[in-house]
Amino acid sequence: MRPSASLFLSAAFVLVTGSVALAGPADDLSRAAVSGLGGLQIAGAAVGEARDEGSNVVLSNVTFSSAGARAVGVKITRATVTGGVGSTDALSNSRIVLEGVEGTGSDGQSYRIDRAEIAGAQGSFAAILGSLATREPFFQGASEASVTGFSAQSIDIPAMTLQRRRDARMEQAAYRNVRLNSYRQGKIAEMTIAGVTTTPAEGQGSRVEIGASRFVGFDASAGTRAGNTTTVALESGTIDQIRGTSAQNAPFSIDRVSFGKVSMRPGERSLVALTQTMQEIDPAGATEESRRRSMGVVAELFSRLDIDNVEMTGFKGQSNQNQPVVLSRFAIRGVSQGRIASIDFAGLSAADRSGQTTTIGKFTIETIDATGLIALAKDFSEGAYSAGKPVPPSAYPDIRRLLMEDIAIKTSAGQALGSVQRFLVEAGPRIGLVPTRLRAQLEGFTAPINDARQRAQLAPLGLTDKINLGAELDIEYDDASRELRVRNVKVDVDDVGSLNLVMTIGGLDRAQIEALPGSAAVLGLSAKAGRLTLTFSEDGGVASFVSHVAGQTGLSEDDFKEQIKQQAGMMVGQFIQDRALAERITEAFGEFLDDPSSLAITLTPKGDIPLAALAIAMRGSPFAVIPMFNIEVKANE
Repeated sequence: MRPSASLFLSAAFVLVTGSVALAGPADDLSRAAVSGLGGLQIAGAAVGEARDEGSNVVLSNVTFSSAGARAVGVKITRATVTGGVGSTDALSNSRIVLEGVEGTGSDGQSYRIDRAEIAGAQGSFAAILGSLATREPFFQGASEASVTGFSAQSIDIPAMTLQRRRDARMEQAAYRNVRLNSYRQGKIAEMTIAGVTTTPAEGQGSRVEIGASRFVGFDASAGTRAGNTTTVALESGTIDQIRGTSAQNAPFSIDRVSFGKVSMRPGERSLVALTQTMQEIDPAGATEESRRRSMGVVAELFSRLDIDNVEMTGFKGQSNQNQPVVLSRFAIRGVSQGRIASIDFAGLSAADRSGQTTTIGKFTIETIDATGLIALAKDFSEGAYSAGKPVPPSAYPDIRRLLMEDIAIKTSAGQALGSVQRFLVEAGPRIGLVPTRLRAQLEGFTAPINDARQRAQLAPLGLTDKINLGAELDIEYDDASRELRVRNVKVDVDDVGSLNLVMTIGGLDRAQIEALPGSAAVLGLSAKAGRLTLTFSEDGGVASFVSHVAGQTGLSEDDFKEQIKQQAGMMVGQFIQDRALAERITEAFGEFLDDPSSLAITLTPKGDIPLAALAIAMRGSPFAVIPMFNIEVKANE
């Protein structure tokens, strides 16, 4: 080899190795990050300047953009990486400081972070950058690959401002002191937020201030994942001290909102995609197409989200009439695929314009099945159902239990108007819209007698101060016998007496019940009247009536009773032609009047009597149906 050639090769080698040496960790990380972002479907990645400052790697004016219809462009003024930097974008226990981070979506939504510090970073630096290509970084994942591509001991964001869309309106949300502890490939052991303030960006809307928030076991990757596995998105969370004004400028406050475990079932779209679709729909000016899209999102969310419990405590606000509303506690438990285990209200107090206040100690709805409603929403979204068509019975939520306790109504001056200790309704499985069993209990109903006219009307029954009553209902449909059995309908008034109804209705075909309300006319023709017993049990009402009226007329009680017996006999004789039956009824009534304990009237149909025939006969007079029944009256049994 010629000396000149050897000298040329040596010079070239020195030049190449010198260039590599001059490149340094900053250039290596810059090139690797740009390449890694391309693998995350992040387009247009560029680094304005890469330089080494002592042990720090500094990248300036970093820009890139996510792909797709909802692209977000990101600009980072300065990124400083300390320690754990090699020849690739892989980090090892590195400290990263991001300054001047801005993200702008193609739809106008944006965010700004003045400074973010990531301690103990492991994994891909490109993934850390790529996780910023979203409208709400660290809350809403950009993609599963970016969110799961790194880990960190902690992430601290002293301040972050979002411009986001809510209900087709733009609002600004300012976050303070956001901290993520133990970030492991998208799974966050704990996330805390010192406070959030939201204000309408367009001058209209609600303003809300939120105190400290804490979320445990938050999985940021769950929101980006579609797939075919169920993921726990949140183990638990709390949000404290919510204060603000509604869209109507009415103030409200909430002491705390707490969350239990939230899981996301598999589906075709991620939670991020679903929420973004919902945010794009204007609820005020929705078209038919947008309403279908909205219903599709709602149906998918409710069919895929499982929520152990959500609880709100200490709500204070105003009604549409600008009157105070207080709710001590509200909770929803066991939400899964359109079913809800329970919805609870406690300590509810609301006033109307007159100052009348209604309070409810407890209101619970249990075992709610809204799967049919979700199916209808899905059909609507897909065009299989349209507005104007009859709503199928299966779309109405099936509720099995309702309980209300400690209900009271008072005037503005504090005068009691009425109260109920307990009201319970329990229902069995439904046939169409009709429950196969229905039980109800009303306990401790009290209504004071405040009006002089009411007092005069009720005085003959011995009621001068208040009315106390209870009620029961027990109805069951027996499919085998095609009978509706009214086992008990009872109203019991303290110091007056109780009225109890027992009856059956036959000829009720299951298919006709399923077709209600459209089959009401046919059902009326096929339904047959059954045996009916009406019983009155005395508790002082009859004795008070006799004593009161006798005293007003100047008669003795015995003479007054005889007068009533004669009038009753004449009335019975007018409507019942069978003299023997009329005498038995009059005799039983007289026995009851002499020593009131109970009086029972039983009607037994003479053959098959359609309910439609009874309705026609009663148009002229209720007594017109008497010849259709055998009548039995018994006293004091």
